[in-house]
Amino acid sequence: MSAQSMPGKPAAPLEKSGPAGEGARRAGRITGLDLARFLALIGMMATHVWVTNSDGSTPALAAFLGGKAAALFAVLAGIGVVLTTTKQRDRRAFGAAALNVFGRGLALMVIGMTLGLVPGPIAVILVYYGLVFWLVTPLLRLSNVSLLMVATAWAGLWPFLSMLLRAPLNVGSELGTPSWLDLAHPLELLRGLFVTGTYPVLTWVVYAIVGMVVGRMLLVARERGTILQLSLGLTAVGSVLALLGVGISMLLAGPFGGLSSISASTGAGDRASELFYTAAFGTTPTQSGWFLASPAPHSGTTFDLAITAGTSLIAIGLCLAVCLRLGDATLRVLGPALGAGATPLTIYTLHVIVAGVTYTALVNGGALADAPELFWLVSSAPIWLIHVACALAVGAVFFWWRRRGPLEAAVTWTGQRFASLAEARRE
Repeated sequence: MSAQSMPGKPAAPLEKSGPAGEGARRAGRITGLDLARFLALIGMMATHVWVTNSDGSTPALAAFLGGKAAALFAVLAGIGVVLTTTKQRDRRAFGAAALNVFGRGLALMVIGMTLGLVPGPIAVILVYYGLVFWLVTPLLRLSNVSLLMVATAWAGLWPFLSMLLRAPLNVGSELGTPSWLDLAHPLELLRGLFVTGTYPVLTWVVYAIVGMVVGRMLLVARERGTILQLSLGLTAVGSVLALLGVGISMLLAGPFGGLSSISASTGAGDRASELFYTAAFGTTPTQSGWFLASPAPHSGTTFDLAITAGTSLIAIGLCLAVCLRLGDATLRVLGPALGAGATPLTIYTLHVIVAGVTYTALVNGGALADAPELFWLVSSAPIWLIHVACALAVGAVFFWWRRRGPLEAAVTWTGQRFASLAEARRE
């Protein structure tokens, strides 16, 4: 969930800004970002409640969205860091801006640790996101060029460092959803959050840094009335980035002998390709350095980062362009989707609770053993569509009511209270 996902103002009526009707169609909001958040939200829902078919096969949609929906949210988080600290940065009140982001991250972690107590198979990402917010606070003063240099260098270096750190541990992904109960083992919790978890913070910070650059460019484009040009540029850059990630990975795997080396060093034989391309849980195997060439979702390799950052830029660019070209009447029809996109934290939380309770009742409770025909309630296209429909219903309420979601308001309030500490010192 991004910082801007918890909007600072209630939604206002649709209105145009800029010479071509670009920018915020609703006062203070950029509707293209709300649409992108909605797509990320329902994409994550698909990877949660439509993971397998009744015959055990993986749905094509889940396979395609694996890693991409969560990455889109992380890039949007970086954009949100910029949008929610704009006034403070304009005043060069970097201390207040840093405390604002710190407070928002803290609120996300509290919500995430509490959601971690909900039983179920969903790996809740909020605690990791909160820590990502903390990590980017020292970067608020950097220029766009410096941010891109940091993101590029870290995306290339960190996967190697991660493998070196994890190799002696001989562990795979050892942390899914953090909860308050994990505080009983603080060292293992920290190791999981930063290195060995499903969403390692030192990996996912790359997305937020990329988002910060996009957020700054978006503010300039809104002021100049050039958001359409920016959206096309984002789409083009994202396409190139994703294609390079896929292409170079394929070259390393085939012509350069990556798969053959993995097969020999691991004894996997014909399963080497499966190990190389199958979705991971935040980290790569450590038996061979060639796994660092994998493009697998959630593997955290340089190529995974390039592909998913690229698809995120494509999604954001297309959403910005679509919303700019739609008339106000059409945008009102999209109101429920835009409302859901402006209230993603509240909807995500409800989704996790409902999916977790359903899974626990049917699977852990043994109901599926007696009534396997109820499997669709755990994983299927219909149950995903039900979750999407509920998200749209909640989004419609908040869109037409012109109010923030309760959790969005809580995160905004926390950020503002922390920022006020710095403001008080300046007086």
